[in-house]
Amino acid sequence: MLEAILNWRTVMIGMIVAVVFLCGLILLLRRVETVAARWFGLFLIFGGLSMGPQVIGYAGAYNAAPWLTFFPLFYTETLIGPLLIAHAHALMRGGPLQWRKWLFAPGFVLSGYYVHAFGFLDGGVFDHRPKWAFNDAIHEPFVSPMESVLGIALLAFALVSIWRDRRRYIAFLDRTQSAARDYDPIWLRNLVIAIGMGTVIYAGIEIADAVGELSYDAMFPFQVILMAIFAWIGIDATWRLTKPFPKMAGDPEPVCADVAGTDWADRLQASMVRDQWYLEPRLSIRDVAQRLGTNESYVSRALNAGLGVSFNRYVNGLRIEHAKAAMRETAAPLLQIAMDSGFNSKATFNRVFREMTGQTPSQFRNSEASQKP
Repeated sequence: MLEAILNWRTVMIGMIVAVVFLCGLILLLRRVETVAARWFGLFLIFGGLSMGPQVIGYAGAYNAAPWLTFFPLFYTETLIGPLLIAHAHALMRGGPLQWRKWLFAPGFVLSGYYVHAFGFLDGGVFDHRPKWAFNDAIHEPFVSPMESVLGIALLAFALVSIWRDRRRYIAFLDRTQSAARDYDPIWLRNLVIAIGMGTVIYAGIEIADAVGELSYDAMFPFQVILMAIFAWIGIDATWRLTKPFPKMAGDPEPVCADVAGTDWADRLQASMVRDQWYLEPRLSIRDVAQRLGTNESYVSRALNAGLGVSFNRYVNGLRIEHAKAAMRETAAPLLQIAMDSGFNSKATFNRVFREMTGQTPSQFRNSEASQKP
């Protein structure tokens, strides 16, 4: 009996599911970005639970306990897409879900359906015969195809929605955050790619299963790939979701009428350089607006119209000039120069420096050294 349960298929897919569950639990307990982390934790846990029929099926549990048919927690595919959308909304926008909450309605309805099929058919929970009869007469011909199409449609909608919001979020970071690189949701890009891959694999499994071309064992490699994608994005999110993310505002603030006609671009530059605000690693456009006695929209307009740059590029330009001067005048390590110039990490410093100068910091330092007499 133990050998049947611990066959290689069960062990392989079970280990991957265990990683997914672990990441989900870590995110549910995370105290940073708690709302976004919990939505993603639920996404991972429900995704892992959806592999339940495969895990226990390969172990022979359905033969030993056929009453497990229609176990409700194993049928959560229609909740995956809405959970992802809720996570992305909480991470990048914050606030109530608004219309997004209605995306959960199909999943809740189907959950009620599975609770009924599992426990309230004639014979009760432990009598599998009415469940199997119901499966052949109602579930497989009608409910299962509808559920598959609905799950795929919700995943596809999540893919488009997250991709669109991510593009807006990157533009928002460029306008408002000096440390935009540190908040760049690279892992959300990976998430979108993973959702796309998972949707294609999920759709392929469902279509092949519907036309009867894949046996239970033949589905195994595709199910392992699908679960490995869940594990990958779970580890990625657990690693990166460790700090608060700025939230996109709904509507821009109105421009202050009492500052009309003032050359705010010059005033901004004078204050920024004189007081060296740009050396503050987490400096935001809101911080600058408050210090200048105006609002974010006006500072953004002053930068765009007066200097032709975004807030992020303007501040990082000053930081790079500060770093270049330090490399010319001192022999301090590059990491120290990066931190002293307002960057939060050497990796970000290297990327920004190369983008703005066409050289790495080391190349710049060597070039400057070679020009000295």
